[in-house]
Amino acid sequence: MTTLQTLFTGKNQIHFPEIPSTNEYALNLISKTNPPEGTCIIADFQSEGRGQIGSRWHSAPGKNLLITYIFHPKWLDIRHQFYLNIISSLAVSDLVQHYGVTSSIKWPNDIFVGNKKIAGILNQNILKGNTIKGTAMGIGLNVNETDFPIELEYSTSLAKFNGQEYNIFEVMHRLSEYLEHYYLQLKAGEMTSLNDKYHQRLYLRNIEAPFELPDGKRFKGRILEVDKDGRLVILHDTGAMFSYAFKEVKYLNQRLF
Repeated sequence: MTTLQTLFTGKNQIHFPEIPSTNEYALNLISKTNPPEGTCIIADFQSEGRGQIGSRWHSAPGKNLLITYIFHPKWLDIRHQFYLNIISSLAVSDLVQHYGVTSSIKWPNDIFVGNKKIAGILNQNILKGNTIKGTAMGIGLNVNETDFPIELEYSTSLAKFNGQEYNIFEVMHRLSEYLEHYYLQLKAGEMTSLNDKYHQRLYLRNIEAPFELPDGKRFKGRILEVDKDGRLVILHDTGAMFSYAFKEVKYLNQRLF
């Protein structure tokens, strides 16, 4: 197994065979104690795993990397919270690409290989006044799972893509290294570089694609960027430009439009 090459990320590990949610455990830990920066909670199985805004996360026991990291970015202006999404997305994207799989970042919190999901990210912050007291950075990466339920037909994994299984803890070590790299970049104030790299990998950027609004209205448009508040900016085919928060717009498969 590879040796963990980080200063602090992933050094303090808390492992559970099963837990309702690694994120919920991490948030509780932040609220009641002062866990070391970079502490990670790893589970073989989550009975109540969640994605963004309450979406369910499916994972067969022991097959995938289910992990939440704890950080204390008290130095980060709360107006720049979305940069925590940026660095976690870049770290997972780098990890996937390390295994020879080209990936893109699908706003707001998924990593895609082609048009299939390989990872999901859920960042949750605990605020104290104008300070971020702590961040639970939850990551679910499909590693060795190859049989997905029919409702997850647009999912894939490292094993499914490459035809081989991987040691979950070796994958975790590499993720910790990438994550620490970007976290320290953010702490050093390198926001322009991080933002540029994020947008270079943004799924469907500048490509005409179909979308749907909560009222069922469908339209075609091009993703221009993600703004400083984490809103997706889309240029509609009518020429109008709108920005959308989480759950205010949905991607559609081309064949459904």
